[in-house]
Amino acid sequence: MALSKADSIKVMSGSKRTTLVVFILLISGVILSAAPDLQNSPDVTNINDFRTDRVAFHYIQLIDKEGKALPERNLNRDTSEATLLIIDRGQLTLLKDGFDDPAQVKEKEKDYLNKIYKFTRLKDLEQEYYKLPESERTKPSSKTEPNQAETNKSNTTAVPSVEPEEKNKEFDLLLKYDDELLKSYAAEKAAYAEYVRTERIYGKDSPKTSSLRARFEELKAKTQERKKFLLGFLHNTSVDSNPYPGDRKEQIFYTNHSNGAPDFYLHSTTPREVDGLMKGEEEVGKKYGQLFKTAVDRLIDSQIDKLYYYIWNRDMTNTRIKVDRFLKGKKVTVVTGDSTVYTMIDKEGDGITESFFVDSPGLKFSWGKEVPNIISISNCTDQTILAKIKALGDDVSSGRIPKKVDKLDLAIPEEQILLELKPLLKNL
Repeated sequence: MALSKADSIKVMSGSKRTTLVVFILLISGVILSAAPDLQNSPDVTNINDFRTDRVAFHYIQLIDKEGKALPERNLNRDTSEATLLIIDRGQLTLLKDGFDDPAQVKEKEKDYLNKIYKFTRLKDLEQEYYKLPESERTKPSSKTEPNQAETNKSNTTAVPSVEPEEKNKEFDLLLKYDDELLKSYAAEKAAYAEYVRTERIYGKDSPKTSSLRARFEELKAKTQERKKFLLGFLHNTSVDSNPYPGDRKEQIFYTNHSNGAPDFYLHSTTPREVDGLMKGEEEVGKKYGQLFKTAVDRLIDSQIDKLYYYIWNRDMTNTRIKVDRFLKGKKVTVVTGDSTVYTMIDKEGDGITESFFVDSPGLKFSWGKEVPNIISISNCTDQTILAKIKALGDDVSSGRIPKKVDKLDLAIPEEQILLELKPLLKNL
């Protein structure tokens, strides 16, 4: 959310450093207004800097209590995933919780697209069919079966024709809107041409001719069966006969939700290349679960300590706090003396901070232009993480600082965390 003109003038009445604060607040507002972009998680293909050792954490939860994806999500990205990013001695490790295999996601999308395509084609066929003159349409059968139809040209006791289906306006329309019928009819015609050619060369009693005739009759029966189905649908249309598969935004393709245990491991010694890959919670969680939990806890704790330190010394460090309304609740933004931006969001107004972002605009490191590059936690439901952040927004906005941090090593906190994690990093 951008500052008002009056607020901007007020803030800019200070030094150049204060001007920088205004700029950062503006950028921060843009970042947090683009909610779908926050689903962009760290990956070996989108991390822009492998040279500086660091730890970062990304978490997104756009799932309601019933397990349904929230409507404001980006449909093309995972709705429930947590990613721990570690760069140690120039080597990248990613641990993900709630990872969905892209190949499986594509299969689910493909299945949905096939369903919506067939639904649309049958709808179009239904509309076009009844524009045909009644004389060009097959009469509905008097039989009780829903998918039965009869024509004036044949009956059930007639000897099957040894020729492909006769074309007419009705049949042409069915071919136009039904791919399955079109494929079947094309195969039928090709089989008939081969059968006729073989009969002319080898005679009708030849074993080869008999085999090809049987093949043709088999395909012809398949064509007739599909035609019969389509006419039955047209003569007995209902909601159940062509059910709507649902809107794209209602589909759930990402079904693996984060639960606190990593299920994906990637290791890279060279930017953009994968040297180690492992999937599955049983294997990854057992081997790297402790590292995942310890690193996430330590990173969040260290950033909260840093936040408290700067707020305790806000006058000396030129730290600024801004509180805005956000949906039913509020958004609290803190820009510290070293220009790190902390953002806490309570969107429900229930006193629980469910989103916590830590961004350092001065760092070149990122995995997305609009994603906070140290911590990005959106709509958190993880109780372990919530225990750390749920009171942050209220505490900071009201001036309550529950932990006094007098001293802080102003060196990059991530470097200290990596030193502490060294025993757990040896197996990477």
